[in-house]
Amino acid sequence: MLDDFTLWLHNKGNAALDFTIKLVLAIILFYILSALLKKIANTLQSRLDKRGIDSIASHFIINLIHYAILIFAIFTIITQLNIVKEASIAALVASAGVGVSLAMQGALSNFTGGVLLLVLKPFKKGDYIVIPSINIEGTVEEMQTYYTTIRTVLNEDVKIPNSQLTNNSVINRQGDENRNLLIKVAVDYNADIAKAKKVLNEILEGQSSILQEGRQVFVEELGDSSVFLGILVTVPVLEYNSVRRELNEKILLEFRKEGITIPYNQLDVHIKSDK
Repeated sequence: MLDDFTLWLHNKGNAALDFTIKLVLAIILFYILSALLKKIANTLQSRLDKRGIDSIASHFIINLIHYAILIFAIFTIITQLNIVKEASIAALVASAGVGVSLAMQGALSNFTGGVLLLVLKPFKKGDYIVIPSINIEGTVEEMQTYYTTIRTVLNEDVKIPNSQLTNNSVINRQGDENRNLLIKVAVDYNADIAKAKKVLNEILEGQSSILQEGRQVFVEELGDSSVFLGILVTVPVLEYNSVRRELNEKILLEFRKEGITIPYNQLDVHIKSDK
């Protein structure tokens, strides 16, 4: 009985040692292959950039090939070192197929979105895009397999899933350095419109960030309880938000100073008496 236990323990120890050696060897081979693939990808990316190929398209394809080779290499290393049998892997893939497909719906949707963006090319690296549905805008930095990186005017990198870019409207400003800015200002119906427009023009004259061409001040809309004046100017994209905030503040202060009323929504109730 003791001899049988010793033999069993010896066999199990040898099997565990053999498995550990194979596992360590597999990890070493994986890291060597990863480093080699990364170096090849960087070299290929630099050569494609020199040839003038769209960096977003080349980066996406290189990433796709990189991950496909890594997955194939993992299965090859596992099977060749007999860490797991081919039949076991096939059975695991078959049994987990449905569950994995359901769990990966989002990832597959983003991957498909990335392929559509690559084929249709609604934008390229360096384009300034606006996604109104999620209130994000900025410059396209890169497109990965599952997400696209946007650099906002606040200098933040926002990673947007590719499916959101294909399922929602995207405004492409085609890398323009300038952008139109429209501000609506409400004034009282009894206000002096000519005076209000003059004040707005004077405010615009004092803004160095606003381009001279195309400045407009006009009556935009006749509302229920106020007249809406419109300001349309062109500003650098990177200064869009700062100019918008500064203009709003100056308009408020100057209108108060000049006695121009900015009305608020209100309801007047008139009570009639039979007496």
